[in-house]
Amino acid sequence: MTLTAPVRPVLVLDDGGTVAGIAAQRWAAAEASRRELPLQLVGTQADGVRAVHRLRGEYPRLPVELYRLPGPVGRALRPLTADAALLALPAPAAEPVLSSSFCPTAVVPADDTARGRVVVGVAPWTPEEVLRTAVDEALERDAELVAVRAWRAGGQGLRDLARLLPNPFGAERIGGVGDTAEEAQRELDQLLSPWRIGYPDLRLHPLVVHGDAAAVLTMLSVDAELLVVGRSGRGALLRAVAGAPGDDAVAAARCPVLVVPEPAPPRREMLALPGSRGPTG
Repeated sequence: MTLTAPVRPVLVLDDGGTVAGIAAQRWAAAEASRRELPLQLVGTQADGVRAVHRLRGEYPRLPVELYRLPGPVGRALRPLTADAALLALPAPAAEPVLSSSFCPTAVVPADDTARGRVVVGVAPWTPEEVLRTAVDEALERDAELVAVRAWRAGGQGLRDLARLLPNPFGAERIGGVGDTAEEAQRELDQLLSPWRIGYPDLRLHPLVVHGDAAAVLTMLSVDAELLVVGRSGRGALLRAVAGAPGDDAVAAARCPVLVVPEPAPPRREMLALPGSRGPTG
């Protein structure tokens, strides 16, 4: 007997019909259609049925369901993300949802328009999963991938701090943090080398910029189709010193931002939703 993997839906939050909420729903519906996955509209709003009917009218071939959450969004939404391919949220997104989602989470601004390139923020501690996601998104969209490494002087301080931290937040994860443009370029080339070799059709453009990473990513988001960043998970001490540019870019970006968590096993069975109504028509 052949076992088939369960279909992982695209989730999108129903916020009651705001401009940003409708933009996020349409973006999620387009993503679900492109990936050939079902779409689930989730929320606590009583009038979510109208949004479902609207999406079904705009995307007649897309399966769309309504999932009414039994409690506050932040707590009730998290278990659903363990079995989802993607979660889409209208901007601005609540930090607790972003920081706890098990699946990649897209934050969609109200004035989103497709522009044609994918941007990914890269640092020495960027997990492989972030680059893998950015590569996949660029290839599927037939878009150029711009890998951005922003640098500032002071890398030695981070290296000294890394020796005091346990892995995965310590020296092995931080590696060399470049103090110069040449060092930052070398770090970026090393990180990107396997992807260049493995994906010869990928239009990959490395970009090393001196300055604040969040500001650089925000500027590049103005004419980007998608910005990909890793979710902060470097520990409170390192985060306080090194900052969390991905978090700041999510708040200010002008294009959808895809926040990628580090890989984790599905935990739906550990985080059951007692009293959930489940999908409705």
